[in-house]
Amino acid sequence: MLNRASVLVAEDEPFIALDLAFAIEDADGIVVGPAATVEEALALVGTVTVTAAILDVNLVDGDCSRLVEVLLGLDIPFIIHTAVDLPPALSTRFSGLVVQIKPCPAANLVAQLETLLAEQSASDN
Repeated sequence: MLNRASVLVAEDEPFIALDLAFAIEDADGIVVGPAATVEEALALVGTVTVTAAILDVNLVDGDCSRLVEVLLGLDIPFIIHTAVDLPPALSTRFSGLVVQIKPCPAANLVAQLETLLAEQSASDN
């Protein structure tokens, strides 16, 4: 269970975003977004409490690299959910990113987020 964690969904495909939102809500999470653009996602991170995120690599206005940098800087765990390879600059600069290849069941992504949040909580204690 996500225990009311606020999860940013950055996904430009409406059906995928909706599927992710339903899975997050089913796991007792709070959906932030969905955001179809990097700019929209960054605005949400700047104004709403976000405790985790699921990011598509390619959004309407570009790849998610800037969003990844912000989330890492804020120590917010996230999963990259993509049908394409990571941009070379992103994969080179940040090794060890959690990546799931589409199609991946939304429930699997949520379960992985639960694990990331639990690991973060354990390391904070």
